[in-house]
Amino acid sequence: MCDILKKAIALLGILALLAGCSFSYSSGKSSDSSKSSSNSSSPSDTDQKDAKTAYKSDVSAYTTSAAKDGNAEDYMRELGSIAKRHGITDWERDTATYNAIGSGLRRAGVTREEVKDVYFIKDLAAKEKNALVLILESYQP
Repeated sequence: MCDILKKAIALLGILALLAGCSFSYSSGKSSDSSKSSSNSSSPSDTDQKDAKTAYKSDVSAYTTSAAKDGNAEDYMRELGSIAKRHGITDWERDTATYNAIGSGLRRAGVTREEVKDVYFIKDLAAKEKNALVLILESYQP
């Protein structure tokens, strides 16, 4: 009888272990599904970052090509067009705009000291009081 009791206890122990593994495995699957659920919301964040990066790239490239000469009114109008293409509704208040402008001016060879003399800076400063400060921030090493 003791032998049968020992075997029964051992069998119950094994069943308990198997049940625990099964529970653990199913719990893992539950957390995996919640991970994939949270990952499905991430692409919109990634898409927004990619869109902002594309916007900044376009503003920077345009600024590089327009940095040396041009008409301030035309420059401002084109900034508005670039923003509109990228779904930016308030580009005048978006710090990404000014960081991208600074990046474009640097690539065009405009020194930090020359920024304030660029033909469109006064117009930008009229729209956003911190424009020059934000542009110069992008010159930081």
